Amino acid sequence: MSDEEEVVVSMEAPKKVILDSTILIRHLRKKREEVALVREPEMDSELATTTLNTFEVYYGAYKSRAVKQNLASAKGFLSTLTLLTLDEESAEQAGQVLADLESRGQTIEMRDLFIGCIAVNKGFAVLTHTKQHFERIPNLHVITPSELK
Repeated sequence: MSDEEEVVVSMEAPKKVILDSTILIRHLRKKREEVALVREPEMDSELATTTLNTFEVYYGAYKSRAVKQNLASAKGFLSTLTLLTLDEESAEQAGQVLADLESRGQTIEMRDLFIGCIAVNKGFAVLTHTKQHFERIPNLHVITPSELK
C-alpha cells in the first residue's frame, strides 16, 4: 500500500462517533460545517454523545438569553443521538488514566477525561474541535472535522 493510500484510509469516518460539546454547540448554532457533518451521507456512523456533553449543552442553554428556544433545540437534537453514560468500567479507566497522568505531573480536565474513557470503553471515536484536550487518553481515537474531508 502506498503512502497516499494510507492517508485516504485514515481519513474515513469511524463507524461509531461521539460528538463532543464543541461539535454539538456549533451544530445547534447552525454552523454550516457541523450541520453538514451530521447530515452527510458519507458520515455513515452511529452518532452518540455522553451525559457529560449533554450537561454542557444544557448548561449553555440555561445561560443563554433565549433559554426556552435553546432548550427546545437542544432536546430535539440530543434525542437523535445515542446517549452514553459513565459506567463502572469507564470510571475505573478514568481513575487509572488520571493517576498515571498525575504521576507524570500532567493534568486533564475531568469532563474530557470521562468523555474520553467512555469513548474508549464503548468503542467510539471522539469528534471534536479541541483534539488536544483528549490526546493523553490511551487508545482513544480523536478526530477533527477537517480530518474527515
